[in-house]
Amino acid sequence: MVTTVRREATSVTPRQLEVLTFLLRRERWSVGEVASALEVSSAAATKAIARLERKGLVARAVNMMDRRCVNVTVTPVGAETARQTHKFA
Repeated sequence: MVTTVRREATSVTPRQLEVLTFLLRRERWSVGEVASALEVSSAAATKAIARLERKGLVARAVNMMDRRCVNVTVTPVGAETARQTHKFA
């Protein structure tokens, strides 16, 4: 029996696109900065970022200077997804 694994589609919700587009404004953001700028709770920002990360559109990394802080960056796939989505919107 052969099993195939399908990669999760890179379609995004309007809210995810908003977060992704916001993240493209600069190279790196902390989750707290994202929450503050988008006027949502840290929990809501973390959830949105986690969903984008599962799709391969953003990457999270612990800040080596302050391990309590998590930095978020847009992946090349995320940047391309944002550009393509805006093209068709």
